[in-house]
Amino acid sequence: MSFFLSCLAAALRARLRETQTWLLLLLPLAVFGAKALLPAQEAAAPVQVGVVLPRQGGQAFWDKLERRSGLAVSFLLADEEEARRQVAAGRWDCALVLPDDLEQRLAALDTYELIDLLIGPGSTAYPLVRETAAACVAELAAPAIAEDYLLERGIADETSIAALRPRLRETLADQDRVHVSLETVDGRPLDPLALADRGTDALLTGLLAVVLLVYALFAAMDLGRWLDSPFARRLLPLRSPLALLLPRLAAALIPALWAGALALPALDRPVWSLCALVPYLLFLGAAALALARHRALWTALPVLMPFAPAAALLLSPVLLDLSLLFPALAPLVRWMPVTLYLRACQGRWGGALALAALAGLILSLLWALERRGSVKAKRG
Repeated sequence: MSFFLSCLAAALRARLRETQTWLLLLLPLAVFGAKALLPAQEAAAPVQVGVVLPRQGGQAFWDKLERRSGLAVSFLLADEEEARRQVAAGRWDCALVLPDDLEQRLAALDTYELIDLLIGPGSTAYPLVRETAAACVAELAAPAIAEDYLLERGIADETSIAALRPRLRETLADQDRVHVSLETVDGRPLDPLALADRGTDALLTGLLAVVLLVYALFAAMDLGRWLDSPFARRLLPLRSPLALLLPRLAAALIPALWAGALALPALDRPVWSLCALVPYLLFLGAAALALARHRALWTALPVLMPFAPAAALLLSPVLLDLSLLFPALAPLVRWMPVTLYLRACQGRWGGALALAALAGLILSLLWALERRGSVKAKRG
């Protein structure tokens, strides 16, 4: 343990003299600055939702839905292809797709799975949109429901119901309506405008994960170069490669954990994000160890480095979810480390457990390979 602590202290002093460490420690300032410099009109912009009307009819539904557009949600007409494209790109929060037989099904009071709701991984306001669409459907179907009830209960017959139909279609006064207020689980009022902020938080969280990924790749190159140095080669007969690399890896991850912990309070759900950061950094550290142990891998990183952040952004739902456009990519997108981290930040602990399991698997394989190599060396 004294060897590990001595190496860790020396590696930390060396890390603090490197430029990339101080650039990483500026990450919290960048995150807080991005939140502070976000234009007010962007923060208050309504959530955009697409609406795909049937080929014939649907105007009554659209009129009722349009009246509910406001500061929180803005409904936009579109065809189905455009709606899917805009939701996949993250420009629209979600989209409503109405069936072609909407009016016939409403007349028959067949409302089961009446409307398709398109959502993406960055969708946040879809529960509000779903309830709004359900309110419009209920308003359109209410006269027929009331008429059936009156006839079924014998309150009216076929001759008298005709005189009652105009009253069944009257709109209730505001004081006679049921009003719904939104609140959080702990009883605090929920402002629908706060939903619009979550898209920005998800973007910043994803960018933070990508920056830490790039930092871990640089750390893997540093570890590989150090392990290949004459000083490390002289230590190898005394200590195993993992024993030499672990303190230097810890010295590289401590600034990353510090920077991430300071940046997360600016984002949504900071406690969950901080809890997700630990298994994410453990996975990055294990991957860095695996890369540093093989010269062919860490020497290829400078060539691959420009493509790493682009691949992480495209194959993770940070800017958009490519799996919605190309379903064949869904397994790859689902198991990307950045995707798992984003899922863990949203409170889905399966992502954190998957990252921890992958880190444990990599470390176990490295330990097993090292043990196998030491046994062969003793036999030789």
